Amino acid sequence: MKSKPSHWSAEIGEGFTDPGIAEAYPHRPDYPPDVIELLVRLGKGPPRAILDVGCGTGDLARRLAPHVDRVDAVDPSAAMLAIGLRLPGGDHPRLRWQCASAEAGSLSPPYAMVTAGESLHWMDWPIVFPRFADVLTAGGVLAIVDRIWDGPPALAERLGPIFARYSTVRHFRRVDLVTEVENRGLFTRLGERHCGPEPWRPTIQEYLEGRHSQRGFSRAHMDDRTVAEFDDAVGVAVEGLVQAGEIRRTDDRLELAVEARVVWGTPHRPD
Repeated sequence: MKSKPSHWSAEIGEGFTDPGIAEAYPHRPDYPPDVIELLVRLGKGPPRAILDVGCGTGDLARRLAPHVDRVDAVDPSAAMLAIGLRLPGGDHPRLRWQCASAEAGSLSPPYAMVTAGESLHWMDWPIVFPRFADVLTAGGVLAIVDRIWDGPPALAERLGPIFARYSTVRHFRRVDLVTEVENRGLFTRLGERHCGPEPWRPTIQEYLEGRHSQRGFSRAHMDDRTVAEFDDAVGVAVEGLVQAGEIRRTDDRLELAVEARVVWGTPHRPD
């Protein structure tokens, strides 16, 4: 089977075990509410059990747990799970955390749905897709969720060159995850929905912290001078857009938005 794009290598993905990324992660915007509503409907079962792989701090798992009988949230980063446990909903009795990879974790099937929020690209596809196929019920689905917080267009355009200059993932290129797994015969798409937009109102510092939760901009992979330069460049760009009226700011908080894409379907074993 064709190899994954090189910027999604396991070695790069291992960076998410860094405690600094975990500490910055809660500064990402929440998934829009209609993401959770859609996933609850997709995972209605029976059984009403969901497996959330690469769960991180539980941005999906913590919000799904009140609506189903069980959520098994699996992630290889102990730091991510420790923070997730302290966040709202992290101690819900229907939520079971496990520090393990999706490839090797101890699972408790059957599941009505497997969710992967901004995590599937880091996994070993020839291993995880057969696992997903094995643990899902006959009508169960894999839901791939992507959070979109690059806008408005003027902001994305202004930050693009800055991101390209400072990203420590030097061979990064934009490719569509769902298309990649479909082209390898690993996934059949059954449905897709765009969710949001939902208001997001971070301060500039909170926005920067959210960016440092990304592998390419994590402090663990930059020296102090580069971190300062990156923060200054992003801050100047955002401030310039505020002054130009492209971004509104109220009480030191930027008026931004978060959207999401949810694609669900059937996982397959590789040919």
